[in-house]
Amino acid sequence: MLGSIELGGTKIICAVGYEDKIIERQRFDTKNPLDNIKEIQEFFKDRDVTSIGIGMFGPIDVDKDSKTYGYVLKTPKLKWQNFDFLGNLKKHLDAKMYFTTDVNEAAMGEYELGAGIGKKSLLYLTIGTGIGGGMIYNGEILQGVTHPEMGHIEVTREEGDDVKSNCAFHENCLEGLSNGPSIEKRTNKKGEDLDKDDKVFDLVSKYIAKALITYTLILRPEVIVLGGGVINKDGVIEKIRKHFVKLKTDYFDIDDVDSYIVKPKLSNNSGIIGGFVLANKLEK
Repeated sequence: MLGSIELGGTKIICAVGYEDKIIERQRFDTKNPLDNIKEIQEFFKDRDVTSIGIGMFGPIDVDKDSKTYGYVLKTPKLKWQNFDFLGNLKKHLDAKMYFTTDVNEAAMGEYELGAGIGKKSLLYLTIGTGIGGGMIYNGEILQGVTHPEMGHIEVTREEGDDVKSNCAFHENCLEGLSNGPSIEKRTNKKGEDLDKDDKVFDLVSKYIAKALITYTLILRPEVIVLGGGVINKDGVIEKIRKHFVKLKTDYFDIDDVDSYIVKPKLSNNSGIIGGFVLANKLEK
């Protein structure tokens, strides 16, 4: 049996099962790291799991040759900054562990068992409290010295948009202008409480479309999968597709934008299923 952990900024999900089947799961609130490790340990201690796939909010160190491999780095969650998550978890659990970002984990789930079936390449983006991206090519996660930070590419502001970025590091990055908290900052309401035709969704959809143009030009994935709370709002993915078509001009061809920019086929299970896929890689 395989293990999977999906660590997000607000919640943590632990599960056991097989690549295509979740047998049992449990949810915890993301608190301080040592308390959460105790909860994770308690979940797995009596379950016969030899390998665990772990997807974690970033930035994290995924370079196995680094002295800080397995650490959480400069995250806005102050209690987690510079915390050796993987090292501490290994003190309590005797299992092989595949450590990557939460969005890479979800990307792998969609690639193997969701929207990427039959394709060589897939780009997954989560657009919620934060924005992150993961690229899978020929079954492998694409990264360099560390994982990509796709939410922090610069996008050109629309005329008249002078709301302060919600990113502590960048004034004009995709995350700072288009994540869930930025919508709340612009409207003084949470996105789920707004009418689906509120003009703020047209604005953030255009910023997201601009980013998708950039990712398409650089990576040329066969499919782009968009997940996260912002995408779950009725009408948002349709607005993104509309702006994408307008922005792309005729420089490159996309035969069918509706099948190029899609929602996750695994719904809210992309990350957990992806964790099983990663755990299974350690068994081979």
